[in-house]
Amino acid sequence: MTVDDSLARQVREVIESGSPLDEDAFAALCLAVAEAQGLLRPDAPARGLDAIEPLPEAAFKLMTVAHFPPSEAQAVFHTSGTTRGTPGRHLVRDASLYRVSVLRGFERFAMYPPRPGRFVSLVPAASERPHSSLSSMISYVLETYPEVPPSRVRDGDRLDVATIRDALESAVRAREPVLLLGTTLDFLTFFEAVGSWGVRLPPGSRAMHTGGAKASGRAVDREDLWRTFARVLGIPAEDVIEEYGMTELLSQAYDSPRVSPGPRRLVPVPWMRTRVLDPLTFHEVAQGERGLLCHYDLANVWTAVAILTGDLATRVEDGFAEVERAPGASPRGCSHEAAR
Repeated sequence: MTVDDSLARQVREVIESGSPLDEDAFAALCLAVAEAQGLLRPDAPARGLDAIEPLPEAAFKLMTVAHFPPSEAQAVFHTSGTTRGTPGRHLVRDASLYRVSVLRGFERFAMYPPRPGRFVSLVPAASERPHSSLSSMISYVLETYPEVPPSRVRDGDRLDVATIRDALESAVRAREPVLLLGTTLDFLTFFEAVGSWGVRLPPGSRAMHTGGAKASGRAVDREDLWRTFARVLGIPAEDVIEEYGMTELLSQAYDSPRVSPGPRRLVPVPWMRTRVLDPLTFHEVAQGERGLLCHYDLANVWTAVAILTGDLATRVEDGFAEVERAPGASPRGCSHEAAR
């Protein structure tokens, strides 16, 4: 089999609906995509997700991963967030499918009521970073909510701290809740620059951060980060959202306490499943145990539906937590450059 438009339409319908699939329906569609991509294990004893041979994330550096002529790609995202070695690339045949995946997930996990009245983005625009999946993601968001005025607060590669402060103080005067969008490292840079300055943003304000400071050599304590958002901006921990994404994926996972109550964890969008696998046996670990993350992303219908990462995490309920790079895996990061 090969991937065809009919299979891609089935995937699009699932993503556009935004409705959760039961495990059997998800596995059936995932298996159909995997079979078309040649990723089924020939000797697999079962027809569940265990029957799929995941593609290692490094494959995007070593080869062209595409079930279509590369000349038909509508976007090419680079894994230039890695700090050494050859960057990989993700060829995107249908950029509108990535857009739908981004917007359905963002709406679900970040636009809960009360809806924000303003956006402040610390991420470079897609026009400045055409090969950044993160820049494209944020640009899709800003374009989709014209009723929410956006502020971009970068001067090239540098954060314009004064502009950020002006945008936030303007929101306070207008009493409009704000949604701040940025990388973890950019927020840390902003907090260091403003020092003791603090402003209480209007109720309903929130922040979404992504990436972490893995490339900078700086350790990030999540609880310290939450306390800093509360101290400097008046945003409670429950409204600090963490987003997890990879260039190799077209879907994301979110730690959004208002939407996914309970222990802090990253929960995949409904059209993606994430399993935590024992690195020796590749069997799924028990809850509370650690292993390698393996993502099954239906939006990757034109590339690889299953990606084995170099990320270690703890399996928690319907998601995963405490993500870090496995020893020996190439670092990912440079989040301040929005390279993802």
